[in-house]
Amino acid sequence: MIERRKSFFGALPRALIAAVLCLCLLAPVSAVFLEVKEKGSIVSFDTENGTMTIAPDGMYECGYENDTRLCGWSPVSGRLVTGAVPDARVFSEFHVGDAVAATAVNAEGGRWIAVGRTVESADVPYATMIVGDPAKLPVSLAGDYALRYDTRPDCANSTGSVCPAMVANVTITSEGKTVLQQTLAPGETAFFNGRNDNSSVSVTFLGGQASAYDCSGGGQIIPPGPQPVSSFVVVVNPPIGFPAPSTQLSTPAPTTLALPALLPLIATGLVGILLRRRQS
Repeated sequence: MIERRKSFFGALPRALIAAVLCLCLLAPVSAVFLEVKEKGSIVSFDTENGTMTIAPDGMYECGYENDTRLCGWSPVSGRLVTGAVPDARVFSEFHVGDAVAATAVNAEGGRWIAVGRTVESADVPYATMIVGDPAKLPVSLAGDYALRYDTRPDCANSTGSVCPAMVANVTITSEGKTVLQQTLAPGETAFFNGRNDNSSVSVTFLGGQASAYDCSGGGQIIPPGPQPVSSFVVVVNPPIGFPAPSTQLSTPAPTTLALPALLPLIATGLVGILLRRRQS
């Protein structure tokens, strides 16, 4: 098989080989930084160094079974992970002991690019607050909400594979239906509360990056580099009754005593009364 490949490429015209290589170079550069996704609880903050430490109890992993890609949480324990926070708002919006999902970039213990406070319903974590890039977290928003976004690059200030993001085009869906589409400049907020269940979603675009490939129109070689990362503050006020309890508490049946079981107790009580009367 190896010999066939050698002879095949050897038979190709050099011009064709060069064209294939150019097409490969012009293709969008995939993410080159590893993203490690974990969930657990916050152990501590270090505001001086800008870091947060969590104790993970799960790691999000993907694999293949019968050509089907399967992803889920694998249990982990016995270690702490520290990384720089995506934005200083983490220190004011999160607290020690909060259950969170968090994604680090480049390596385990690298910079956190997304932190989400979570609540579990039927053993599934849902985010009620996110600081960082919501697209990097493997958890859904609470209350059957969802968020999508794409960023528009400032092509005049591109650096390598990424550009500063001028705006973010945000789409909020509720129960699978699009309910809000809005373009946000850094610092602007989109808000939706159109359901009758006391729920709402707030999305503030802090800033971020877009892919430099969007500037090339497919006709420029983009050097390899990190994937674009953006930063938001997402706040979900869940609907009334969320999360639904995973198990219902059963009401204990009232205790009853049959007449044969009551007779010894009655007899004991009568004996006690007679003894007290004799003593008096």
